[in-house]
Amino acid sequence: MSRQRLPDRRPSVTTTFVHDCRSYAVTFGFDPNTGRIGEVFTHGAKVGSAMDGILDDACIALSLLLQHGVEPTALANSMGRLGDGKTPASVIGALADLIAREAQP
Repeated sequence: MSRQRLPDRRPSVTTTFVHDCRSYAVTFGFDPNTGRIGEVFTHGAKVGSAMDGILDDACIALSLLLQHGVEPTALANSMGRLGDGKTPASVIGALADLIAREAQP
């Protein structure tokens, strides 16, 4: 699939989530033509830290996957899980789960 670029101005919503006892803020950008989530930004790690860089890179990758048409539930289902098979193994998996929940009609 080809990338569906988002317009320069688009609606967004910001919320918070907790993973591994840490709170994160996440902003979702929506395609105004389809209402689909097309980008994600996350903050919650110390600015300039390794985790801050990992979250930035993960958000870029998740956003590009969404813009290339990957379904949010497919993203969430592809992430690693802890032994119970349900709990995300990482903050990136928790973010993918949140994207999938937010994308539900």
